[in-house]
Formats: sequence, structure tokens, C-alpha cells
Amino acid sequence: MDTSSPNRQHHTVTASMLVPLQTKAKKAYRTSPVRHLGQEDARQHNESNEDLRQPAGQHAEHEENESPRSFRTISWKQAVISLLCIFILTPLIGYAGLTAAGSIWIDQAKLDALYASVNKDGVSPDGFPVIRVEHMPTYVSDSLLAIEDHRFYLHPGFDPIGLGRSVWVDLREGHKAQGGSTLTMQLARNLFLTQEKLFSRKLKEIAIAANMEWRYSKQDILNMYLNRVYFGHGKYGVEAAAQFYFHKTTALYGEQPTINLAESAMLMGLLKAPERYSPIKHPEKAKARQEVVLHRMHQLGWISQAELNEALKTPILVSSGSMGAASAAA
Repeated sequence: MDTSSPNRQHHTVTASMLVPLQTKAKKAYRTSPVRHLGQEDARQHNESNEDLRQPAGQHAEHEENESPRSFRTISWKQAVISLLCIFILTPLIGYAGLTAAGSIWIDQAKLDALYASVNKDGVSPDGFPVIRVEHMPTYVSDSLLAIEDHRFYLHPGFDPIGLGRSVWVDLREGHKAQGGSTLTMQLARNLFLTQEKLFSRKLKEIAIAANMEWRYSKQDILNMYLNRVYFGHGKYGVEAAAQFYFHKTTALYGEQPTINLAESAMLMGLLKAPERYSPIKHPEKAKARQEVVLHRMHQLGWISQAELNEALKTPILVSSGSMGAASAAA
């Protein structure tokens, strides 16, 4: 009895020690990582465990969905940058090419002589009187720009808006209805090109005009134009035309009377077709064309309603000397 009792007691103690040890170790293994982490770290830890418990196929599919999205974003940005570079650089390169090409068709000696002559009041290389724009009333240049090139101070020698409108009108009418040439392009044609209505000539006009605008100021170009353009009856330059038609001057202060707004508008109306709108040969047509110029000035806001009404009522007296000269020439 006594010998068997100690053995049973030892067996019982050993069993009681082993079972609690296993239970405590298992509990410590499950709780120890979370107990020592913060709340945010615990959340991330749980999410990581959930990702690990996801099947491999779902995890790979998630990565495939994310990759193309970032690729599309990069490609879109690159496309926008590329298009912006094209839109900015192409016009600049084209304008530089036009400017360089324009020098091919320019007679530099002829241009230098004209430029030198209009730098001061005097006589042009063709022997006609020269008056600089700053010595004229403002309505002389305004009447010119209103009917020929009202965006003169905004374009680089050629007017894309005017050219586009010209092409549209020509296509709609089925023939050459509008020119679309700027003041600088007209000056280029009068100095260096022929009057042939060819597409190649128009390209040359644009190139020469771009070159001239790069080298000369707007004031210089305006001076060269007004003192070189043809006004009919063999007269070149606005001063020669004013003296011939009205026996007046374009100068603000001179020995002769200065032309008024009505007379200036009539002179600028001649430029479209000097012989057809001659106040000597066709006074009715000349008057109608003058009214077009005056209304255009008012439409642009360059003259008031009162100035328009006064100019329309101003009588135009053509010089008797010019009429006699025109009759003798006929």
C-alpha cells in the first residue's frame, strides 16, 4: 500500500505540470505580436495577414489592374507635352524659314535706296515728293489702314486671318475675289514682283513681307508704302497724288493747304483700282468708293459719327490742272 502510493502521486504532479505549460505557450504565441504593436501597426499587420490569406490568383489580378493605369497616365502627359512642343515650335520654325527665304527675291540696293529716301522729307528715287507719316494728319494713315490692312500693327507681315478669309471667299465664289494681301505684302509685290495672280507669287509675297517686317519697323514700312504706292495717272506716292488731284499737300504745315479727311479717303479708295476709281475719269465711282472707306473708318471706331457725316457732306473739288493733264494724256 505504501510503496504504490508515492508512484501514483508523482505521476499526478507530472501530468498537472505539463498540461498548463502547453496552454500558456499557445496563448502567448497568439497574443504577443499584437500586444506590443500600436493601433495603426496592428491594423496594417492584420491587413498584411489578410493579403497573405488571399489566393495567389486574386493577388496577381490586383497587380495587373494597377499597372496599366499608371502607364496610361504617363503616356497622356507625354502626348500633351509633345503636342505643345509641336504647336509652339512649328510656327516659329516656319516663320524663321520664311524670313530667310524672303531675302532671295529682294533687290537690296533698290530697297536701301527707298528706305534712305523716306527717312527724311524730300524726293523719292523715282523723283516724286516724299512726306513722312509723322508729318501728316493721322487720318491719312488711318484711312489707308482702314480699307487696306486694319490689323497692320498686329501681324508679322502676313495676316493668317485675312488669308484664310480670302481663300474661303475665292472657293465660295469660284474665282479670285479677294487678295488677302497685307500692306507689307503689297509693298513687296510693287517693289520686287509682277502682278500675276499665281499661288507661287503669293508665297513670295509672304516670304518677302516676313523678311521686311523682321528688318524694319512698322513706321518705316508705312512710310515706304505711302511714298511708293501707285495712285493712278502716273503718280507714285500719296504726296504726289494729293498735289495732282487736289493741288494740296499731305503735310500738316506747308505752303499748300492740307488735304482733309474726305479727300484722304478718296485717295485711299484709289488703291484698289486707280484707273477705275479715278475722280477725273469716273467721279461717281470715286465718290462711292470714298464712302466705303469712310464707313469702314467709322465701323472700326477711328472716326466719330459727327466726323463721318461731315466728311460725307464735304464737296470734293478736283484740281483743274489735273483734269487738263488727264485730258491731254488721253
